[in-house]
Amino acid sequence: MLMKTIARSPRIVDGSRSVHPKGHFPVAALMLVGVLPLLPVLLAIVDGRSGFRLVMLSLAVYAGTLAVALVVRARSLRERLVRISTIGPLRFTPSGGARAVLWLVPTVGVLPAVVNLLVQTLELPTMGGRLLEWGPYVLGLVSLVGLGRELLSLRTPLGLVLDRRGLHGVRGASSFDVPWEEIGAVDLVGPHGPKLTVSIAGRTPAIIDAYHLGSDPAAVAAVITLFRDAPDRRQALTDGITAMRAVEQSLAPGSATT
Repeated sequence: MLMKTIARSPRIVDGSRSVHPKGHFPVAALMLVGVLPLLPVLLAIVDGRSGFRLVMLSLAVYAGTLAVALVVRARSLRERLVRISTIGPLRFTPSGGARAVLWLVPTVGVLPAVVNLLVQTLELPTMGGRLLEWGPYVLGLVSLVGLGRELLSLRTPLGLVLDRRGLHGVRGASSFDVPWEEIGAVDLVGPHGPKLTVSIAGRTPAIIDAYHLGSDPAAVAAVITLFRDAPDRRQALTDGITAMRAVEQSLAPGSATT
């Protein structure tokens, strides 16, 4: 079943700490990445060899996909933004677009290898050299490994789930399954884009990238701390939207705490 999400910006944190690397939206980096697809396109235009053109155009498609993915990833986060699932327990989760590009980039990354194989099989005219001969295959292999990693990660619940038992999920390079009784300090680490850090009894602290949360990690830290310190409130976690309303009432500036 397709997971539906809702984005909201509750005032439970002041939003003074940026969610982006080095404290600001990476405009310059995104512009640089956006220019990359132009290079193979220009090479394909000036070189008349059909095989070379096909390989360059496939690399341009991949570079363009990568640029789009980075823009989607960067725009998926915003200060004070909280993105949660509309179904089930409280779940901080990436946007649909951010989830889609995780699959799209490695899938498109296989394209240059397929095109290169076709060019070599049909003996179409192309440029010699090991880089052009083997580079697309290396990219294809790395992309297949990325796809395999995403498939294996499906065993882990998407995003960070808070329920009456504790914290679960995440994906990517790590998974999370910790009861409330083992959760200690919850804080942020940086400065290259704040990440959520959770101290766990008897283990090394867990560090979670903001992109796995789809939310401002400062807001997530405040929510986790509230339910860690108030076991009687955890029954609200069975419904994510209800839980966030309770959090806003408890943590918003000027609200009365109980």
